[in-house]
Amino acid sequence: MTITSHEMLDTAIAQLQTLAAFLDDQLAQERGAREPWLANLEARTCKEALLLLSALIPRLQAALRAKAAVEYWA
Repeated sequence: MTITSHEMLDTAIAQLQTLAAFLDDQLAQERGAREPWLANLEARTCKEALLLLSALIPRLQAALRAKAAVEYWA
């Protein structure tokens, strides 16, 4: 069974959205949970990852739409 590029992009987007939701939950739980310096380090790491994902996910979604449009008109 072969996976198409459309299916692969769709799956990747869904997994990245799941990761973003997980990191957002972790960030909410870390507020005041442990030693302040550790919570701050973890929070900064989560925020950086969320920023990266917030830029990456829309680009992947745009690529998926563009690919679908090209396939439609081909």
